[in-house]
Amino acid sequence: MEGSVYTPGAGHSPKVLAGRDVLLRDWHLMLSDVAAAGRVRALDMILVGPRGVGKTAAVSAFAGLAREQGFEVINLQAVTGQAGLVPSLLRQASSRIADGAGPWQRAKTLFERIGGFDLSVAGFGAGLSMRDRDPVAQISDAETLAAALSALATETRKEHATGGVMLTVDELQVASAPDLALIAAMLHRLNVDHPSSVVAFAGTGLPHTPHALRRAGVTHPDRLFVVEPIPLTLTPEDARYAIVEPARRAGVMWEPPAADRIVDVSGGYPAHLQLFADATWRLSQGPQRITIADVERAIPDAASQIERRSLGPRWDRISDRQMEFMAALALLGGQASTAQVAKALGREQREISWIREELITEGDIYAPRRGQLSMSVPLFRSYVLSRYEAQRPEGESRLLSLEAMHANLAHELDTRH
Repeated sequence: MEGSVYTPGAGHSPKVLAGRDVLLRDWHLMLSDVAAAGRVRALDMILVGPRGVGKTAAVSAFAGLAREQGFEVINLQAVTGQAGLVPSLLRQASSRIADGAGPWQRAKTLFERIGGFDLSVAGFGAGLSMRDRDPVAQISDAETLAAALSALATETRKEHATGGVMLTVDELQVASAPDLALIAAMLHRLNVDHPSSVVAFAGTGLPHTPHALRRAGVTHPDRLFVVEPIPLTLTPEDARYAIVEPARRAGVMWEPPAADRIVDVSGGYPAHLQLFADATWRLSQGPQRITIADVERAIPDAASQIERRSLGPRWDRISDRQMEFMAALALLGGQASTAQVAKALGREQREISWIREELITEGDIYAPRRGQLSMSVPLFRSYVLSRYEAQRPEGESRLLSLEAMHANLAHELDTRH
């Protein structure tokens, strides 16, 4: 069938955001509270979770609720190793001023203080871009940025009584330390200096984002932000709803076994749920019903896409020791304690801690709770187990076989008894 109702791909918002009802409800209530009472009611939120679980889609839904209420929404994207958030903010300010947006035009002077130059289109485009200057050196301080956002919120409320400003930052974990420190300081100054301002913040990041904030010098990020973990997978009920409901709205029915098969093969992982459902939709004969036969035809093609576009490229870039670590974790079911992985490898935990940190930073694994590790992509487990032995002898390092890992685990079990 043509005109798929599913949206595979990074950052794409699904037509039905299943499993996020409570999150959206709480955000909606918070926006109403902030509009009525200001920053004293703000709950600045960071959604954390592995890639592909729908963090960006959820924040986009937050932004949609804010716009409906009359908020000006400023979306920023963190870039690896670059202090680029302020230049991005100023480019958006310049664009909105050029478009004739009243609140931005009236708050123009305060935004110009951030960059130290005129934000008129001619000025900003005539060699005075932030790329020509050290962006960190040009920031007066967090107070100036807080004052600018507060002023913009005040001007916005002159046109929309329930409005304000919402700032979002995607992929916080890759932002530079100065950017992370500035965001935290700016939000703190809003709380202290502008308690009645209607400004809200939402960001996204991998599970180790709080650690990145602390490393950047942000003390007690848990006191400044509500850190909301997004689960790796949807519940079976929410996963079925994510498949069935968009089709129902388009007048198409999924046979129950067909929907159940998609939930099973994807493991309820949102990114793969969308991809398998999309592949099935496109291969389905339709026109008003999707069958288990349609799903079985689509699975090989969808699985091949996942391997070519996601799993394969990452596996090809992985180092020998990371490969060995991932094989041990896969052998343990894709989720295990650090101690168990160390036992499988026949090493002490301290010997593998650096590999663990590398894989967490890359986003291949995450720690759902202290001492525990989980693969960030459910299908990576079977992929690793199917390829490790063939690739192991090609590595420059001498890597343990899966059989040797089994033996290490069996020996550990025997010594306990």
